[in-house]
Amino acid sequence: MKQTERKHLAIIEAAKEEFITHGFLAANMDRISTEAAVSKRTLYRHFESKEVLFVSVLTIIQESVAENIKYEFDPTVTLTEQLTAITRREADILYSTYGIPLSRTIVVEFLRQPELAMNLIKDLYSTKAITDWFQQAIAAGCLVDKNLMLLTSIYMSLFQGLLFWPQVMNVLPNSEGKVLEDHIETVVSVFLASYKVKELP
Repeated sequence: MKQTERKHLAIIEAAKEEFITHGFLAANMDRISTEAAVSKRTLYRHFESKEVLFVSVLTIIQESVAENIKYEFDPTVTLTEQLTAITRREADILYSTYGIPLSRTIVVEFLRQPELAMNLIKDLYSTKAITDWFQQAIAAGCLVDKNLMLLTSIYMSLFQGLLFWPQVMNVLPNSEGKVLEDHIETVVSVFLASYKVKELP
């Protein structure tokens, strides 16, 4: 890896921690440059503003998730088992990759800058892997043939309603253990109760 690339990655890592710890408004470019061990001039050569750096941090995280997460439909495994495994993986991505503190920072920034929010929301929390799985399940005749975006939206509403928004708003701690499994079971059972193809008697 070239020195320029190493500096770029160091800045990204330092910025991620800065945004998590202090939020967007209080994040300080001086602290980021110190933590990344680069001069402020180098920092601004890589990222022209704090806004650009913030968007870059989120985009890099999202791209990493999108590249590494794919769900293949398996006709030999029940829908419940498959969607349970997918939901468990999505929860792991939420809590381990993005993290609730960074998610909270994003939400606050969305409220402060609606225009930035509209640009980020298109790419953040990519649902492509889930949507692809729904498409495969429909093709296999296991899910009802509904609009894919509708299915994805309903699934994500269930998922975020139990595993994202209460935690981001500090209403509940991160779900783990039996609580996490119960929430996953609820998401899966409610979704499949509406959209699983009913077997003929």
